Amino acid sequence: MFWRKNIQKNRRKYVRLEKAFRVKYGIIKINKEIPVQYDLSDSVKLKYRGHTKDICEGGLCLENEDLAELLKTSIKEGMELELIISIHGENKEDIDTVGRVAWIDLKGDVCGIEFISILYEDRLKIRNYVRDEYFKNYKK
Repeated sequence: MFWRKNIQKNRRKYVRLEKAFRVKYGIIKINKEIPVQYDLSDSVKLKYRGHTKDICEGGLCLENEDLAELLKTSIKEGMELELIISIHGENKEDIDTVGRVAWIDLKGDVCGIEFISILYEDRLKIRNYVRDEYFKNYKK
């Protein structure tokens, strides 16, 4: 029965990597008159900075010092954010994606972001990086 409890506790679809990557992000303004279209005429201002607590090919956990105030005032579940994630340091492997705020933890000042618009190549970059890091640590 022990194995069944463990399987039920972790029902994640993707393997996560607990690692901090720099993230720039901004709130996407949705045009309320035309559903499912984004008003990106001014383009999204990526005025917020943070880092990942963990990441997988399906999304990430975002945290930073200023996030607590944003989560209380500006960022709500279901909102969409544009994110630029620096996977291998300064501008070497930046990933530009759109994510939806899936959950918010005000106690931990973190939120979960599910990728809703990501290039296949960028999803592969994340998958391969997570896999490589997993096996690097597994061999130790």
